[in-house]
Amino acid sequence: MDWREYLTSLLSSVQIQAWQLQLETSEVRATTPMLRGVWGRALRHLDEEVYQQVFAGTPLGHRRVLRYILRPAPPDPVRAPAVEWILLGVDKGLEEVLWRAWDVAGGMGLGPNRVPFRIRARQPLGSNPWPLAAANSPLPGNAAATPCCLHFPTAVRLLRRGILLDKPTPQDVATAAMRRIASLAGLAGGDAYRDLMQAIREQAAGLTAAQWRGQRFDFVRWSGSQQRELNMHGVSGDLALPAGPGPLWPLFAAACWTHIGKGTVFGLGQLQITPLQSAKGFS
Repeated sequence: MDWREYLTSLLSSVQIQAWQLQLETSEVRATTPMLRGVWGRALRHLDEEVYQQVFAGTPLGHRRVLRYILRPAPPDPVRAPAVEWILLGVDKGLEEVLWRAWDVAGGMGLGPNRVPFRIRARQPLGSNPWPLAAANSPLPGNAAATPCCLHFPTAVRLLRRGILLDKPTPQDVATAAMRRIASLAGLAGGDAYRDLMQAIREQAAGLTAAQWRGQRFDFVRWSGSQQRELNMHGVSGDLALPAGPGPLWPLFAAACWTHIGKGTVFGLGQLQITPLQSAKGFS
């Protein structure tokens, strides 16, 4: 099978359900980690099995693949505060209990005073469910040839032998995106997977790219499972592709929904495809 066909088949196998949740949080300044924590506790209280599948993640080899992302919504004074809630390869039959967990979480409340909150509106992001293969480039024109930037607005954590990559290349981004999507599709290895990864590396190496422009992004996250604060390190910035993303554009478009690298469950590794002129130093 041609690598493009194999990539399309993997993208088609991962179903997405996504919404923008517009919140009413009283005087509490709600953060995504805060919302994630209370929703997880509510889900576990309601249904341990669903919690393990979606929140704790499905087993794949020696690790678990978490099946959701909670990230801030694009700034909008009318809809704020709002978050985007994305389910990745989750059985649509589980949707009812997952939504019920949000209702329970609202009653449990936010912050040290446990102030109740509610979802005042929810807007589907697509015709839920929809396959990752349907992810489109946000830019007009030929998706493969349109000059663009791979933009990471918040931290992306790509590691090689445990060392943070502070200047990611197209190969780094493409292979991380492919690993992420393969995991969501339940693919852990095998000859076909290795051949696909090699093809992705070769295609990414052939892209015309400018040098990474960005900065270090260090922060702290609370781990409920480990019951301690975690010091996390990443980078944010832009990788310009003056000749466009070529045949890898479906992979990058899909990664805008799945995120890449470590800490995707925290909303890290969010990729945006932006116009070339939006990055500093390019016009």
